[in-house]
Amino acid sequence: MITKETFCKVLALIKEQGAIDEQFNNALDLVGNGHFVYGAENKYLEGLLLLLKEAMDDKYDYIGWWLYDAANEFTVRTEDNSRLWCLKEPEELYDFIINECK
Repeated sequence: MITKETFCKVLALIKEQGAIDEQFNNALDLVGNGHFVYGAENKYLEGLLLLLKEAMDDKYDYIGWWLYDAANEFTVRTEDNSRLWCLKEPEELYDFIINECK
């Protein structure tokens, strides 16, 4: 298990790098007419996400969902529908995985 602080820092760095990659892709689009894609199969990121998922025992891949698919809909319900979690911040995602996904 990793600390909440480390978990949040890693997610922040992943998002920061994603924004940098997107800026770089936009610059490539200007000169390559949309035929270049940078970082599409980033093995570092793939390995980091694999490690993070295993360290958090995130068997349902909430981390991947949070990073790439959640968009503006950051809410999930517990399996028994007893609680609605708002996962807008990485700290909330950490608490959700620790408390609900075991």
